[in-house]
Order: sequence, then structure tokens, then C-alpha cells
Amino acid sequence: MTPPDLVLLTGATGMVGLRVLVRLLEYGYYVRAAVRTQAGFDRICSLPCLRFYGGQLSRVVVPDITDKWAYYEAILGVTYVVHVASPISCDNFTTVAQLRDHIIRPAVKGTVGILTAAQWSQSVKRVVITGSLVSIASEESIASGRMIDEYTWDVNMTGEITHANAYVRSKALAFAAVQDYLRQNKPPYTVINILPVTIIGRDDSLMNMETDCFKGTNSLLIGSLLGIQNNIITMPGNSVHLDDVAELHVRSLDQNWARAHLMGHQTFIAAAGPMTWSDCFDIVKRRFPKEYAEGVFPFFDAAVRARTSVVNVNNMAARLLLGRNFKTFEEQVVSVVQQYLELRMRGQRRLLR
Repeated sequence: MTPPDLVLLTGATGMVGLRVLVRLLEYGYYVRAAVRTQAGFDRICSLPCLRFYGGQLSRVVVPDITDKWAYYEAILGVTYVVHVASPISCDNFTTVAQLRDHIIRPAVKGTVGILTAAQWSQSVKRVVITGSLVSIASEESIASGRMIDEYTWDVNMTGEITHANAYVRSKALAFAAVQDYLRQNKPPYTVINILPVTIIGRDDSLMNMETDCFKGTNSLLIGSLLGIQNNIITMPGNSVHLDDVAELHVRSLDQNWARAHLMGHQTFIAAAGPMTWSDCFDIVKRRFPKEYAEGVFPFFDAAVRARTSVVNVNNMAARLLLGRNFKTFEEQVVSVVQQYLELRMRGQRRLLR
């Protein structure tokens, strides 16, 4: 019997990467997780979602993804690469130099580095890269309501780098670097870009309500439901379930599907479809009436009901890859609220000990 293919996965310690990791293991792949530290790998291995997959999972420590040779050892014997890792904005980075060195440069260098290592390996058949809708469309373009599809290229690279735009700039520059690499080097493997809109869904990397629930994009939802004011005046009008994002990554590796549908390098936009952000309040009232009545979700002040921007995308290609419709906004909200309640209960039990 042919042994399962080996997948090199980056970013496994984060929200998206961990969910991709679990799905890869569930599909039967062997996974080599590239992590920055051994401690990060040990942390995810202690999570309940990975309890039964120790025999399929190994690790390689890559402390600096900007190093030219960062992935050359990690790539040996690998058939597929799933590159999720990418820096996110941090309040500690305030100067242009810090934003460039800690957000933009690692996003671009890390992506090009893994493409280069994959070509050197001569064993890699496909590289799947996690981007974002802002990889191909500027915030202004998205906010205009125009239809965005996988062929859109309307980004804004001008102006000074700021804390507000560094992440967006990093995604656009990394995507552009991929296209440049493919044109200049013509590697033997195919590259698939997965570009999600706002990701919402149960995050199995969370362990503590007080410290974890207000990280990542789920914090937009939980913050609204808890009546916490934020500085975001307009909320995104399109979202996607974390499960669907992970599923798209894994299904991109399916050779049978690829032979029938993939035409070389391809981009997929992960988006469930338009929604109204304030619907989350009605969903909680209807699906969690007991907790709402008890005041667990005190979103009584209408001020937290931020306006919803129109985000129009064509997700037809991604739906074909997924093999079904995307999970609804209601399913996204319910999965996050259920986890919040679980963590809340766990915290209460800890206080009673």
C-alpha cells in the first residue's frame, strides 16, 4: 500500500492553520508542521482536537521565515505545501520600519521562500497559500460595492505604511510576489490561492476565555454580542465559516478533483455571501434564549449595532471546489457563541475550585 502523502504546513499554531491541520489529519495525510518554536508545537499537541493524531504529525522548527534557506530542510520528502503562516498587526509595532520589518517583509519573504524551496525539492506537486480578499482588492474597491472575483486586481500600494494598512499591504504584496515568481520561474508545481473574507467560527486554539476570546476576527462578533464598543464604524458585510476555509485548503490537494477541474494555477475566494452584521443579535436571541435572558450577552445598547458594508464577491469557483454551499452566517455565529459559553463555563468552574 502506498503511504499517505506528506504535507508541509505553516501557521499550524494559529486559528486558520490549526483548523487546516485537523482537517488534513482527518483526511489521512501525514503532516509536518513548520513552527517557530518547540513550545508552540507542544501547545497545539496538548489540545483535545489533536489527541488522536500523534502518529501522523511531526514538526520542524523554523524560527525565521525570512531566512533564504528557512524551508529547505523542512521541504524534504514533501508532496504538498499548505502555507498559512503570515504576520498580523500588533500594537507593539508603531513605526514604519517596525511595520515593514515585522509585518510586510515576513509575509513576502516567507511566501517567496517557500515557493523557492518547493521548486528546489523536485517532489512538491502543489502549493496552497492562504491570502485574503484584500490580496486582490483594496479596501476602497471592496467598500465601493463592485463585484470582486478571482481575476480582480485593484490594490493600493501607494502612500505611507501605517498600523491600519500594514496587514492589507502585506497581503497584496505577498500575492503579487507569488504571481511574479510564477511568471519568472515557471515551477513544475501548481499554486492555489485561497482568499477568505472575514473568518468566523469555532477556534480550537482557544483555551482561556479571559485571554483568548478577544483575539482574531471572532473578537468582532463576541465584542458586539457583549456590548463592547470598538472603533470599527462599519462591519464587513460578508463572512465565511472557519470550517469552510480549512476544507477549501484540503480539497485543493485532491488530485482526482484537480485533474477534472483545475487548469494550472488558480485562485478561490472563500465567502459565504452577503449578510447583515446586526443579524447576529437576533440569532443569539433565537438560538440562545436562556443565556440572553440571563444577561450573558448584554448587547442592549443600539450603539453597538454597527453599520454593515456591502461586500460583493463571486464565490462560484470556491463553491465548486467545496462541493456544497458555504455554511451560513447563522452557523458561523452559533459555532462561536457555543464555544464562548463552553469557555465561560470552564472559567466559572475554575473559580469554584
